[in-house]
Amino acid sequence: MSITETPATSPEETSKKPTYWIWPISIPQPLGVRTLRMARKLDRALAPWYLWYPAAILVGAIPMFLSYLTGLPGGQLVSSLLLTPLLVAAVARDSLLRGIGALSLAFFAHSAMVISLASYDPQGVASLYPRGEAYWQQTYQWVVTGESPEYELLYWLGAHIQLVLASTLFSFTSLGLITLWQGFQEVDLMNCYVGNMLNHSQNPMVTLFVGWHIWSVCRGLGYLVLTFEIVSYSLERLSRVHLSTRLKRLTRWQIGLAFLILDGVLKYNLLEVVRQALENNLTA
Repeated sequence: MSITETPATSPEETSKKPTYWIWPISIPQPLGVRTLRMARKLDRALAPWYLWYPAAILVGAIPMFLSYLTGLPGGQLVSSLLLTPLLVAAVARDSLLRGIGALSLAFFAHSAMVISLASYDPQGVASLYPRGEAYWQQTYQWVVTGESPEYELLYWLGAHIQLVLASTLFSFTSLGLITLWQGFQEVDLMNCYVGNMLNHSQNPMVTLFVGWHIWSVCRGLGYLVLTFEIVSYSLERLSRVHLSTRLKRLTRWQIGLAFLILDGVLKYNLLEVVRQALENNLTA
């Protein structure tokens, strides 16, 4: 069987250890098993690909569109609340492929929606997400001057070490909810900058494919894999049901960390190339 598709253990095949979810917190096992069973019911209900993947796309795109139409913030949070059950359902199946597929499509659909809205109505999106407007201004200055504290090595390393630690903690304690919420906010910084940049570009395709930096894509994939693994381990401790093997867990950590390392390598080597391509693509 493949690493990603091995059936998970049934809730009845429980282990005696671990007895704590987070030491010294011990959640009653029936609550954890009930959570696992609900996740597996959702997995069975959306089992066909023509239900599973469209559901992920809708979860990623529609809440932000409704947020824009109503002028009310909260689209990122709603998407996170709806995407978390899909993540936990994939974890319950122990299918990395199914989980990362749903997460990737949700974030892609969300990004496409926000980029389109930010290009069409920059001020409207800025009122919903002021951080996006601030990041656009900061990134534009980097494109035209080459200067940005965000890309200084010591700042970058410190920020990303903190982010890895925070992601690990909050993925475990919220079954991925807080990490997904933060993830939508982080990608919307990029989405708002790319959407605004489209209005100042000679060739929109250059902005779309270069503006959404390749290292940022690697970082996002790395965090999605790590989030899946951490949620899997959290649900296993919560339910006291073996959900995966040690080999699978080690493999997922290796894949996730490899993407994060690739993020740094690509950024270090391609930063100026990307900046110059974006600068040369600006309208006069």
